Order: sequence, then C-alpha cells, then structure tokens
Amino acid sequence: MEVSKANVDRGYAWVILSAAFTLQFMAGILAYSPGVMNIAVLEEIENDLTKTSWIGSINFGACTLLGPVAGLIQSKAGSRITAMVGGALTLIGMTVASFCKSIFGLVLTYGLVSGFGICLACNVVGVVTGQYFSKRQATAFGVCIAGGGMGLFVAGPLVRYLLSQYNLSGALLILGAIEFHMCVAGVVLRPLKQSQSSTVVNIDQSVDDSTDKDQECAPHISRKASHLLHSKSTEKKFASIQPQPSEENTHNDQTLEISTSADDPLSYHAFISSPQEDTKKSRIKSNICHVFSAFRVLKEIRFLIYNLSIMLWTLGESAAVFHLPYYAQQKGSSPDQAATLFTAMGVGSVFSRVVAGMMASDSKIPYMVLQVGFTGISGVLLMLFPLYSHTYNTQMVFGILYGTYSQGMNTLIGPIVLDLVTLKDVPVAYGFVYYSMGVGYILGPPVASWIFRLSMVYDFTYVFAGTCLIFSSISAALVSVVGRKVMQGPIQTKTGMAS
Repeated sequence: MEVSKANVDRGYAWVILSAAFTLQFMAGILAYSPGVMNIAVLEEIENDLTKTSWIGSINFGACTLLGPVAGLIQSKAGSRITAMVGGALTLIGMTVASFCKSIFGLVLTYGLVSGFGICLACNVVGVVTGQYFSKRQATAFGVCIAGGGMGLFVAGPLVRYLLSQYNLSGALLILGAIEFHMCVAGVVLRPLKQSQSSTVVNIDQSVDDSTDKDQECAPHISRKASHLLHSKSTEKKFASIQPQPSEENTHNDQTLEISTSADDPLSYHAFISSPQEDTKKSRIKSNICHVFSAFRVLKEIRFLIYNLSIMLWTLGESAAVFHLPYYAQQKGSSPDQAATLFTAMGVGSVFSRVVAGMMASDSKIPYMVLQVGFTGISGVLLMLFPLYSHTYNTQMVFGILYGTYSQGMNTLIGPIVLDLVTLKDVPVAYGFVYYSMGVGYILGPPVASWIFRLSMVYDFTYVFAGTCLIFSSISAALVSVVGRKVMQGPIQTKTGMAS
C-alpha cells in the first residue's frame, strides 16, 4: 500500500521517522556491542587481542563496506523488504554465533552476517528520511540518527548485564532476538505514490531525441529501431504510433520494434510486440544499465573527497571505540566501569545528533563547517586522552565529550549526500559512503592492535586515532575548497560550495 505525497513533512512521515529511529536504535546496539563483547571473547574463547579485534572490525566493516550492495538491493526491492531482510539476517547471524567456539566462526556470523543486516537497515534509514521530509529534512535526520546514540547509550550496560547473567553464548542469542525487532519497524515503511503518466512513442523524431534515448539505455526500444531512427532516408516512411491503453496492456510493458520485409528490404513495418517476446532481453539490458549507471556518482570530485574524509574518520573512530573498554581496564577501571563509558558516550551522542540536526537546518551554517569542527575537536580529544585517562572520573569526562563531538557527523551524512548528488542517485551514493566508512571500520581495530603489539604502549593507539580524525577534518575542508574552484556561480549550497 502506497502513501500519498501529501504526507511529506507531515502525517505518515512521523510514522516513518519513528520506524527509522527504531532501526537506527537497533543498529546502534549491535554496532557498539563488540567492544564489550571482546572482553568476554578474550576470556572464554581465545586470549589474543589481535585476533579478537577482527570480530569487531568485520562487524563494523560489513555494516558499512557492503553499502553499495545495500543501495542496489534497496533500489530494486524497496525500503520495506530491505529493512525486514536486515532484521532477519541479524537474527540468523547472532543465533548461529551463539553456538560458535572459534574466532573464525564469530567473524563469519557475528561479524559478517549480522554486520550486513545492520548495513541494510542503516541504508534504509538514510533513504526513507530523505523521501518523506523536505523542509524539516536536516532535523528529521538528526532525530532518526539519534537512535544510534540511544543504541550506544544502551549497548554497554545491556551487553554487560547479559554477559554476567548468561555468559557469551546466551548474550549473543538474546541480542539476536532483540535485533529481530527491526522487522517490525520495517513493516510500516510504505512507499510514496509515484506520479503516473502515459508514454507516447513517436517514430518520426529528430536525431538528437533518439540519441538521448539511446544513451539512457531505454530498454523498450530495440537497437534496430534506434538505428532506423538515425537514418534520414527512411524518415518519411514512418508514422507516429500512439497505442491506446486497454485492459490487456495496462499492466504490461510494450516494446516498439521495426521489421524489414523479406520481399522488399526498403519497406518497414512498425508494430507493437507482445511483452513475452522481449521481456527477458529487456530485463537483462535494464539490469546491466542500472548497475553501470549507479557508478556515475563517482564522477563528482567533491563526493570522492567527502568519502576520503569519512574513511579517515571511521578509521580513527573504530580504533578508539573498540579498544575503549579494554584500555580503561588497563588503566585501572573494573569491567563494569569500563562498560559504563559507552553510556557516557551515549549521553553525549544523543545530544550531539539532535543538536547537529537542528544546526544543519539553519541555512546560514554550511554542513561542511560542522563536519570540519566535529572531526577536528574529536581528533584533539583522542590525541590528548592518554594524558588524562588514569582515573575513572576522567575517563567518564572523555566519554561524554567524545560522544558529544564525534557522533554529530552521523547526522550530517544524509544532508551532505543529498547536497552532493541528485535525488535519484541518493540510494547508491549513500551506499558508497557506507563503503568508505567500512574501509575505515574494518581496518581501525586491527591496525590499533598491531600498533599496541609492536610498541606495547596502549596510548599510541589513541594518538593514531586522533591523527586520523584530524586528517579527516582537513579532507572535509577540501570539499569546500575544491567546490569553489570547480563550480562557477554565485549560488551557495549548504556544503559551503558555489554551484
């Protein structure tokens, strides 16, 4: 059942916002659980920090690295089915993980399968929010992304409680059941009604018009017809064809073909073929064109630089967040105290995501100014953290401050993507952004573990993480600089670039 476009910014849009918030909340719980789970994995399965860090990195990475795949799935299957498949995958992954007794098994199930389920859900959140909100778009992004902050707020204490009551296996099983509620949120994601208009095919068209249709890979005009349309010698032999709608062809695609008589090569006959004749060929051609056209977003240099900034941010973010509980224990905190650091980050995260959305709604504040500020301050906090991490109280201060400044970038992803690409490219562009995030997420924890293994100084991992975020801030600033050089004109977009 489709929803009228009159519901944009009102009516059913609030139901969509609630569903998106729920999806992000569930994704946040699972995405931020590996750091606390890692302590139990070290105790119950294998005491090797470098190996166990791959579970969290693959979970982070799959959640984002498979973004282009999620974008293609959503563009073909729709938001509702995509979200429900994501919920089912998280349930399957976590259920199977509860029976695994090896690092490799947990990487495949807890890491890859469940991570891809989160990826599908997160991709849906970014797209449906942009579809159902226009005037309040940035604020809506802030509210639904705040669900991820709530997930961060809940993840630490919840996972710690499950581990203390049911050990690792039971905690994984129950967490999978909780994540299955994403299917409930996915059910209410109804598509907006699309405007329907009849298509009239005129054979006696100009060469330019037919060339444009060829370049758009229109699957319903055969190559032979396209060739004949380019021939000036046959223009007078064609007449306009406008098929009348009937009950038989209302719900079926029709293919215009032009055949040559065997007796007279110069006599051409235009007819409407039945859908069954070329439906298979048309679908194959349409799918191929759809896949290749999805990569046109990579031609935009600003979009590529933004992806570099996102990759550097997640590289440092994943290294810092994943190792935070174990690092806090090394500094003298108890396991329960270390888990509550995620709660402190969650408090700052919820505040940051909502406020960032409100600030992004102000037309006087460019998105990239917020992006540069958030990543730069977060980088400084990480680099200085080893200097004040020796007590639990100062660790809590770090958690609140870092959650406040580092999580605001999540709110800005949707508005910035919408500002850098066209609306029809948003699902795939959002997927590529998540792919860039995945590269950072999948490399961050292992690289940080490798630095610790070589130096035997845990403080260096946070120096590395802070450096990554500072370079991310610099890259975000370059988006505006490149935009001013490439684009000419007085109109300013919200990313702070002329267009």
